[in-house]
Amino acid sequence: MKKKMVAGVVAVGIVSGAGFSLANTDAGGALKNWYDSLFNNTSEAVLSESDANFEQILAQLRAENEVLKELATSQINGTRDSVINTSSLAITNAKNGHIQSLEGEKGAILEAMDYQFYNLFLQGTLEIYAKGNEMQAAATSDFGSHTGAKGQAAVSEVTTQLNGVKDNAVSELEEAIRQAKAELTAGVDNYSEVVTRNLSNQATWKGEDIREALDGILAKMVTDQQTIITAKAAELELNAKQSLDDVVAGIDD
Repeated sequence: MKKKMVAGVVAVGIVSGAGFSLANTDAGGALKNWYDSLFNNTSEAVLSESDANFEQILAQLRAENEVLKELATSQINGTRDSVINTSSLAITNAKNGHIQSLEGEKGAILEAMDYQFYNLFLQGTLEIYAKGNEMQAAATSDFGSHTGAKGQAAVSEVTTQLNGVKDNAVSELEEAIRQAKAELTAGVDNYSEVVTRNLSNQATWKGEDIREALDGILAKMVTDQQTIITAKAAELELNAKQSLDDVVAGIDD
């Protein structure tokens, strides 16, 4: 490029010298024209060479860029494969660690499960027996109070009616006995309902034991009261008959 610029200067100088020898014109204007022509030619040559050089550089860079892109792709894919393998191994190890912990805890739970549920069964059985015994004791006491009160009321009623109306002694006594039995039967029905049908076999067996015991207790109490009532009725009946006999014996008086 420097060679082109020097040649241009010599050529223009020769032409310009010829011009100055031909006419005595404005030297400043001629110099300005000469410089403008020189600058334009030089600029065009400089820019043309610079553009050609830069295009060559760009072509080289484009070729290098393709190589760099392949290198970058290889590095990226290598990193991709590396982190996939590393992370996959870490994830697998973490998973295996969790599974190992899970299996260990599961084994411990299964080992303790039989003992826990056996203790639960014992707890339930003890509660069933405790509640059953408490219910039986309460029912026994209640039956005693109930049958005693009802029996006493029946005795008082029978005594009053037999002493008051001797002519209707037999029929009134039978009615009183019927009423007393009906009331006692209603009391037995109210307290003999079984509420343990949905409990376990232990509860069912205990309920059957309670039912059998209470039936015997109640039957004995009812029998005792019936004996008292019957004895009192017989006493009053005998008294009434004696009174009637006395009346018959004194019919001639």
